[in-house]
Amino acid sequence: MKICDLDIKFPAGGTADIPLPGACLKIRGRGGCVPGEQDDVVFLTQVHGAGLVHDPSGGEEADGMIIRGSDRAAGIKTADCLPVFIKSHGYAAAFHAGWRGLSRGIAARMMEEFPEKPDFVVLGNCICSNCYHVGEDVREALLRTALSGSHPPGRIDLKKLVLDQMITAGLPDGSDVYNVPECTMCRPDLFFSYRYDVTDERNLQWIVIT
Repeated sequence: MKICDLDIKFPAGGTADIPLPGACLKIRGRGGCVPGEQDDVVFLTQVHGAGLVHDPSGGEEADGMIIRGSDRAAGIKTADCLPVFIKSHGYAAAFHAGWRGLSRGIAARMMEEFPEKPDFVVLGNCICSNCYHVGEDVREALLRTALSGSHPPGRIDLKKLVLDQMITAGLPDGSDVYNVPECTMCRPDLFFSYRYDVTDERNLQWIVIT
């Protein structure tokens, strides 16, 4: 698996437009969005589960989506959980990966339902493994879906767990994976973090096919 950490210089507000092959990842942290830039972005009503919808209109109760074509962008809202994006020739997908969704297999389900070989996967920014402390019951439930390799004692690496589930479900060996390394909890100046200050605000990320 080829994982490339994206070198992003976030300005105040945690805003970035990141060019990728045939796509652009847009990240909006504490600075929020400018009027109109979300007009073609689809956001779901996320419920911390493993539900996926195909070609949603927006607002459906689910934590992942697969969209055919390039007319609309797939967006995810987070405040420590991991947003994941997949791009192929004809489809874009996004899903919200927290511990509840991962314990129910959302990453594996996305790979099983995604209709084409991915061009690449993007791991957005989330809470890092050094900051993400979990109870032992949660840790044990999550590690049942992990491949070989360790997670820090008392903690979980969301990005490693997502890739483990995706690989097990068929993500091709050698797939390109782009990683946004900034931690939401380490950088509360840029991003909203529920674990940092129990905020109701959310970071927005979406992928635009170009």
